[in-house]
Amino acid sequence: MTEDYPFEDGRNVSWVLEGFGSDEWLCSSVTVTREQYLQVRALFDLGDDEWMMAGVYPVPLEAQGPMQVVIEGALFEEDVDYFLGAQQDLPAGL
Repeated sequence: MTEDYPFEDGRNVSWVLEGFGSDEWLCSSVTVTREQYLQVRALFDLGDDEWMMAGVYPVPLEAQGPMQVVIEGALFEEDVDYFLGAQQDLPAGL
């Protein structure tokens, strides 16, 4: 009996959009749902990491407008660096 890979197709992964000001302090944070992520992932050069499984990914300036339409609560400000972060989000027992 084999078990499915728990992160296949972006399952058990959570994403967050974070903004850091010029002082490098976190100034905004918005949770991104899997459905929202599916709509914006084409805006990123993902290379081999199609599902952005771990780490943070800089949000290109040209992606900010389309992302603001898709991600409720995302408000992009000038002079703020934005990153889409991913992490494992395993339910208890896995």
